[in-house]
Amino acid sequence: MRNILAALMSGALTLCRYGTIAAFSVLIAVVTIQVLGRVPGFPSPSWTEEVARFALVYLVAFSCGIAVLRGELVNVDLFVGPLPARARAIVDRIVDVIIFGFAIAIIPGAYDYVTGSIGERARSIDIPMIVVYVVTLIIPVSLAFFSLARLFGFGQSAPASHGELV
Repeated sequence: MRNILAALMSGALTLCRYGTIAAFSVLIAVVTIQVLGRVPGFPSPSWTEEVARFALVYLVAFSCGIAVLRGELVNVDLFVGPLPARARAIVDRIVDVIIFGFAIAIIPGAYDYVTGSIGERARSIDIPMIVVYVVTLIIPVSLAFFSLARLFGFGQSAPASHGELV
């Protein structure tokens, strides 16, 4: 069972990493087009604003699970940092349970929101809006999956501190 969960987590983590990179790349490209559009003679298509918003939303959707897995989504360093290691681990598990419960609670509403958007289309780029609205389902599913993975001991350590705690 643990090996199956490890394989699923590895696949989901890879998907989230590549999704984050892809969304960030699209965001960089679109913003570059917007900036260059301010130069006389360079076209600035109207769809770039909408695509930039969509890319930003997907960036959040793909990266929030990674943040949960590393224990960086919800963290108050001033509270958790001074605690002994055992107390810090307990607080981390409590936070994981809260995140899991919250994510599970909003999945049905997110699903209803996605299914209710079938048939809508984006104005400037004429794509189905379900492509964008599915993010409201990706986020809680990702949060639930990765917080559960942390509860089962698959959490990763956060990178070295940036010097906030001295």
